[in-house]
Amino acid sequence: MRLIRIVFIFILLSSISIANAQERNCKTYEVHKYFMETNPVYRQSYLDQLKDVLNEEENLRVASNDTTYTIPVVVHVLYHSSVPGENISNQQIMTQIDVLNEDYAALNANVLDVPDAWKNLVTDSKIRFKLATRDPLGNYTNGITRSEVSFAGPFSILDPRIFTTTSGGYDAWDAHNYLNIWVCELENNILGFAAFPGSNPSSDGVVINYKAFGRYGSAVKPYNVGRTTTHEVGHWLNLVHIWGDDGGACSNDDGISDTPLQANSNTRCGTFPKLDACTAVAPGIMYMNYMDYTDDKCMMFFTPKQIDRMKATLATTRHSLKNSNGLILPSISGVELSIDSIVSPVKWTSNRCYSPSLVIENQGDSAVSNIGFVYGISGGIKRIYNYSDTIPPHSKTNVTLNVNSGDEGDNIFEVTMNINDGNSVNNYKTTSFRINSQTAFNCADNAASNILIYPNPVKSAGSICVKTFFKESQEAVVDVVDATGRICQSQKLKINPNDIFPVNTKHLSPGTYFVHISGDIDNESELFLCIPDVETSAAESGCN
Repeated sequence: MRLIRIVFIFILLSSISIANAQERNCKTYEVHKYFMETNPVYRQSYLDQLKDVLNEEENLRVASNDTTYTIPVVVHVLYHSSVPGENISNQQIMTQIDVLNEDYAALNANVLDVPDAWKNLVTDSKIRFKLATRDPLGNYTNGITRSEVSFAGPFSILDPRIFTTTSGGYDAWDAHNYLNIWVCELENNILGFAAFPGSNPSSDGVVINYKAFGRYGSAVKPYNVGRTTTHEVGHWLNLVHIWGDDGGACSNDDGISDTPLQANSNTRCGTFPKLDACTAVAPGIMYMNYMDYTDDKCMMFFTPKQIDRMKATLATTRHSLKNSNGLILPSISGVELSIDSIVSPVKWTSNRCYSPSLVIENQGDSAVSNIGFVYGISGGIKRIYNYSDTIPPHSKTNVTLNVNSGDEGDNIFEVTMNINDGNSVNNYKTTSFRINSQTAFNCADNAASNILIYPNPVKSAGSICVKTFFKESQEAVVDVVDATGRICQSQKLKINPNDIFPVNTKHLSPGTYFVHISGDIDNESELFLCIPDVETSAAESGCN
């Protein structure tokens, strides 16, 4: 009977489509409204938990809650093998976790664009997200499950098959201990929907369209910054839409005292100040709030009272997450490293030349040394750094990479740790940041090397390009040297300032190499990796 009821629900709700597929389309309110009107058990459960949350909110006003909550996350990927992009990559999933942590910590680069009238409202929620490391059975996990869908077509809203392994989806991990995120194709270009606290545990979590998940891969503009998940997780933590889904009235709103009254949703990107029938004077409506409907790039922040609502939810209805063992590492034998965090760059820097800094965690029981890092601006030339010190078992270490550079404006910094361990998901991390530099620069003045190698890593069947930053012309010998110091290739060249020249790598085996330039004025070396199965970031034939 329950299955028949749910099937009826999703058929009914699937008839709700959007007028314009390019506008944000969240169906959390429709799902919630239907259950409130038709399911007395759901209605009572929701009202009971909301009462508890509001009481806790009042307590927070008296004694500020500085607790940091780290929520274990499991991502269930549901895909058709015949549909390109549906089986999203581990790296795409990791970018979404990175976006959640930036947005909820107010470390997103575009938070700098919050209008002056509301800058004092921008604050760290102290809510964090991390892929689970222990599954419900106590085994080590990377926090990702994958299920190939055998039936054709996208999923409808609350399609019970999403939440059922035997029907082609994936059973929820215990919702008291994990945030479940299902990623799949949703019909009618629906971007996502979420369960409010008090929902059925079997479907408690958020569902996100694979076309709006994370920063890269299948995510498409204007929903390719990961803000759909930020928005839906806000619902999961008890936030409603900023306009209150009240049909344009100016009375109900969202129940949050520090968000202005707002008549309806906003789409695209607005121009400040924006006014409407409910707030007709400046600073106007808060269209850049995460709980509105603007494009990803124009969503910027939560207010302190919204944060109070979410933290009150975590202290009451979702309090069991605090005691979840989903992030307690089981004993791991051998090598297991993770990039715990990016210390810098985050949010912004005033210098186009910056030194990236990371925290690396050794989660295994073996000491590890000689770790390679590939890093740089997403879509740009990558650099290589070799960390030769030893990281003891069960410890964290700060690693500072060589100087990197980027263009003024918003950038995505990404770093990959090249190491053969059991969980490659946590070997990759990204961060958004803004470069606010008004001065001319030459990173070669600050960098560890006056040469740059790209693509890096390189396929062993290709070639690298070597760009020099020498200030004078010189005769030089260019050697390719392996990790043991053996010269694998040598050539004599006249190198002029800012020259770019190719070096063939077709005869090289996978491994670590140096390009060493011995000139009559300058001597420089730079590291590169030769890896057979890594896509390169520039053309392998010719240097531009």
